[in-house]
Order: sequence, then structure tokens, then C-alpha cells
Amino acid sequence: MLAAERQRQILDRVRREGTVRTAELAKDFEVTEETIRRDLDYLGRRGHVRRTHGGAMDASAPLGELSQSEREARKLEEKIEIAREAVRIIGPGETILLDASTTALELAAHLPENMPLRVVTYSLAVIERLAGRGDLELVQLGGAYEARGRRFSGMLTESALRLLKIDRFFFSGAGLDPVQGISEPNPEQARLKRMMIEISAWNGALLDHSKLGIKADHFFATPVDLDVVITDRESKAYAKGQLKSVPYELRFAR
Repeated sequence: MLAAERQRQILDRVRREGTVRTAELAKDFEVTEETIRRDLDYLGRRGHVRRTHGGAMDASAPLGELSQSEREARKLEEKIEIAREAVRIIGPGETILLDASTTALELAAHLPENMPLRVVTYSLAVIERLAGRGDLELVQLGGAYEARGRRFSGMLTESALRLLKIDRFFFSGAGLDPVQGISEPNPEQARLKRMMIEISAWNGALLDHSKLGIKADHFFATPVDLDVVITDRESKAYAKGQLKSVPYELRFAR
């Protein structure tokens, strides 16, 4: 089968099923996964699909909020790199607040051992990831539980948060606009994160390159609210053109 015909059939499947996996396509078309990755990259460059970790999704699908499991599969290698860079900033004895993003979840997984820290979060996934760490003090912010995002929110979450001193807030978002800042598709999450930014003494955004230049519906952090934006190395070209004069530190994962 010619590459053009295979790519046409892949695109038909993406539009029909919404998402596709590289391994499954390789098996069905009897080619290597590398061949399928090249096909998906080609379709992605032309705007027909959005590349995801291990596959692709329909580019015409709305960019609403994904579930926790869907978010975990996206840009995993970049998230790990960003997490490793973020932990370099944390100091002993600090109280850090982690949002319910999957990048913050990776940060939790890379927290150094035997460093005294208090970790505050409203993410059930973060608590589960750190539950076996006897060297950390964990504080779960309660509230109304949302199963899709595996997180708590609402009045009880906010009330508990106001009683705490937060040294550093690490969070992500759906996108970073150079002028307007960081946004979320979920208005309740945007409102909660806005409050967290106002309470925290220091705010650090964890954003992979796919989120730079993207706008979602609800902005919660302006550029002047940020102390640092940590991103991956693929962001350097965008940063050179669009983030020349920003009021925050821009750090790239090593």
C-alpha cells in the first residue's frame, strides 16, 4: 500500500473513532510503529490530527477538559523532564501546593527523598502517589469530589486552603498566552487556581511546549502573577520569538 493511501485510511479512522493508537495501526496495516509515527507526524503537520502520547486524535474535536487518565497519556516524557527541573527549586522545610494536573503528579513522583516537606493538594492522584512516603507530611484539601478529574473542589476546599501558609504553588493549565497569561477550560478550576495563586508566596507554572500560544476559555494567572514558567526544550523556538520580555523566569528542562 502506498503511503498516501495508508495516510488517507488512518485519517478516516481518526475522524470515525476520535483517537487512534500507534501500536494498533501498525498491527492493522502490517507496518512498523516508526512508519505509523511518520504518517501521524505528516497528518499532524497539515493540521488533520493532533498528536498524542502513543497516537493521535481528531484535530476537529473540541479542546474541552480531558479526564485524568486521558491527560496522563499526553506528553509524558516532557512532563517528566519538567518535573525533574521543578524539584531543583524546592527547598527543605517548605510547604508546596500541587494542583490536580498530571504534570504536578509527575513532580510529586520526583520529590527528593529525606527532604522535609509538607505537600498540600486537592488531587487524589497526588495523595495516592505519595501515600507511601513516610518522609513527607501530606495534607489533603477536602471538598466535593469530582471523579473525572480525581480531585476535590468547592467551598470546603477553599476554606481549608485559607488556613495554610503556602511557600510554593506548582500548577499547569491548558495554555499560555504571552499577553493574557494561563487559562483553563473549566471555570471552577480556573477560579480555584486563581485563589491559590493569590494565597501562595511563589507561583510556578509547569507547561510543555504544546501549551504555549494556546488560549482556553478562562484565564486565571496573568504574566505578572508568575515567578517562573518551566517548560521543555522544544519550547525554545517559541520562547525566542514570543516570550522575549516576560516578567517571570523562563526555565527549560535539561
